[in-house]
Amino acid sequence: MTSSNAMRQLEERHVATKVELMVWSNKMDLLALSNVRGEVALHRLTWQKVWSLPPPSEGIDVKGMAWRPDGKVIAIAYSNSDILLIDVENKETLHTTHVDGEITCINWVQEKDQTDTKSGFLHKQKDSTSKYPIQDTTSNFLPKLPSLSRSFGSVNKCIEENLEDAKKIKDQTHLNILLVGVSTGKLHLSIFGLFPCGVVNMNDHAGGKLCSILDADVSEDLNVLFVVLSCWKEGDEVKEGKRELSIVLLDTPVLSIRAPELHALALKHGHIVSLLGYLAHTMHSITEAWENILLEMDSKLASYAATVPEGSVSADFLDLLMFGIPSDELEMFLLQDLTEKGLKKLGHSIELSYSNIQKLVLKHLHSVGQSLAYHLAELRGMARRTDRYQMLGLQEETVAKSLTAAGSFLVKATEVQQVIDNSMKNYKVFFRWLYVVILRLTDERVPTEITKITQQDLAFIAEFLYNFDGCSTKQDEEVASGSSRKPRFNLERLGQYLVDQDLVIPPDTSNNPWAKLVEENSSLANHPSIIPHFKNMSLVQQHNHLKKAIDNVFSEPEASIGKLFKVSNIIKCSDIPDIGDPRLTHINVMDDKKLLLAFLDSVSPAEGFYLVEIPTDKVKKSGDEISATCVYFYFNPTTANGEDNGRGDGASWSSPMKVLDVQFYLQDVLSVLLEQNGESRVAVFVQFPMRVALEATMPVSVPGQQILSCAPRVEASALLEAGALRPVENMVASKFAVSGTRKVAVVLSESRRKVRLFEMEVEEEEEDEEAMDATATNLRDSDSSMLDVSKSLDGNESEKLVEEAETTAE
Repeated sequence: MTSSNAMRQLEERHVATKVELMVWSNKMDLLALSNVRGEVALHRLTWQKVWSLPPPSEGIDVKGMAWRPDGKVIAIAYSNSDILLIDVENKETLHTTHVDGEITCINWVQEKDQTDTKSGFLHKQKDSTSKYPIQDTTSNFLPKLPSLSRSFGSVNKCIEENLEDAKKIKDQTHLNILLVGVSTGKLHLSIFGLFPCGVVNMNDHAGGKLCSILDADVSEDLNVLFVVLSCWKEGDEVKEGKRELSIVLLDTPVLSIRAPELHALALKHGHIVSLLGYLAHTMHSITEAWENILLEMDSKLASYAATVPEGSVSADFLDLLMFGIPSDELEMFLLQDLTEKGLKKLGHSIELSYSNIQKLVLKHLHSVGQSLAYHLAELRGMARRTDRYQMLGLQEETVAKSLTAAGSFLVKATEVQQVIDNSMKNYKVFFRWLYVVILRLTDERVPTEITKITQQDLAFIAEFLYNFDGCSTKQDEEVASGSSRKPRFNLERLGQYLVDQDLVIPPDTSNNPWAKLVEENSSLANHPSIIPHFKNMSLVQQHNHLKKAIDNVFSEPEASIGKLFKVSNIIKCSDIPDIGDPRLTHINVMDDKKLLLAFLDSVSPAEGFYLVEIPTDKVKKSGDEISATCVYFYFNPTTANGEDNGRGDGASWSSPMKVLDVQFYLQDVLSVLLEQNGESRVAVFVQFPMRVALEATMPVSVPGQQILSCAPRVEASALLEAGALRPVENMVASKFAVSGTRKVAVVLSESRRKVRLFEMEVEEEEEDEEAMDATATNLRDSDSSMLDVSKSLDGNESEKLVEEAETTAE
């Protein structure tokens, strides 16, 4: 092993809530922790808290965390089967997806960068130009989307700052895949964590057995997918001790051969999903603007309509318009419920509301609709390259339907704009007339400039009053069928566009020359280049229609790509107890085309661990069966030279030390966390060289049998050099997390309320010089541990993590 075994303790801290999971970032010195309350906290190496994220709702736990390979986004899987992509810089939620079943594993991997000359570690990424020829030129043709915060309504700050790249994928020059396994045996793959690129049902590949996925990964060349399964044996689903650990290798050449197409498709999907999010916020703002102001007037008139016979609201107002004499109910409504001041305030509020909605429709809806149409048109062009995209499930027909839906949405947005213009004219004339009526009823002087009403004004008022008793056909049917619900009072034409139901008063297109032409020529109306106009659809219905059409575009690739994966080998490992899943860790070694897998022989703590080496190349070394090598390691409580450790606690030397956790530090180093026997139960940290470990493995090729039954039992301490087992003084541990790229480690105590952070690969002299100072510092920190929560909230959360990456990167 080239690296030093020495480690230097940096921090020892107590936490207020029990820690569940710990994951290091491989790009920055950041540690993500989750606790039993479902919270996720991000800490620097100095234990300074960057941010803390509460669970989506009460009682939700964290099932797994995975960093995007560039370290800018972290995926958090919750017990409600939701997966949140969180922006590391400001903890804003970028995207949320849902899977069916309890999430059992989550892993974010990236293809091998061929320009990277360092170790074949999966998370290496260059920030140089992309190797893919298809470049994103959207910004050259589309104007920037207008800011949402200046309009009515609030909006997520993260989305506001990144309107064109709300999902943070523009700088993704390499293909990375988020793998999510669930207890039902399904494995979900998504590029950038957004674009679904396959669902694999492992139950189909395991002979119909019920399976749960424990771990999954993709080789760096994207040719092999491996899945670790826990399968129930046939007929023993409910009996204890009848689960079997298996490793399934699947050939996935489509991910490698079609990587450029997948990368382009995922980028396009990211743009479209970002625009749909912007569109949803705009629709919410429009609905909010309407509900807050217009419904006030609607409710007032509705209360008046409830006091008079059905259909007499319009008649009362028309009588007032024609004869100037109100009914007793109408006069009481005008003088007591509405009043002169209330009418002025209401008129001003409604005019302001209309103005806000008009801006949102003109600037935002049209802008985002045109951007969506642009991207969908490009997507249709990609779908026409059937030689490249058809096998990925991209169909021109479904893309064309989504493009048509985008056009129909723009047509409906234009229709809404026309309705707003007409309604504003009607409102102004109606309120001016009603204001004059109230002044006359109160015997006040009426200004001469507002008493004049033209014939056109009368027509506007009459048209406005005509709709007072408008009820939808659906409502009429409900009343006719004996429904107790009274028909909803309909005030004006705009509100009907902002609810999820058919229009009460469809637009009149009888005098429209284009509408006449299309109606008279059915062949023209059915032409694919003609955008249809759905007269009876509201704007909300049109929005839902567009979302559904776009969902159909990307649902086909998810199913199609997963069907192209073929099982190459199924390796049965061993039976596992039905009391929990064993801890396991893995790493891909691209240069040697092999997979290394290490896992405990039972749930933690265990007496030892298995190490399995599986070749991932196409060449089979023993006929049709893969030739794997495996070994079982255990640690006797002695040092490498066989001498007594000098504890003097009378511990039995016959039983091996307990193995608490294993995790790959690098592809050539496996970190092992042990626990000494006896009363002290001190934790021991071991950096196990893979070169030494693999020399002890034995090849096995037993078709249909469990390979670990043939694994040789090897005492590992005798293979290690002197000083390889390093005690973690005064600590009874439970688990740890290591990162070879950042050269750091963190050990969690048995109580799960205390953590120790270590810097790895330090010089021996440096470690000795600072040992005493570090011990004193840690004791002081431990004494004031209950203040740690307040220490972490020191106001530095606004610092940019990008600066952290620049200062700490190697």
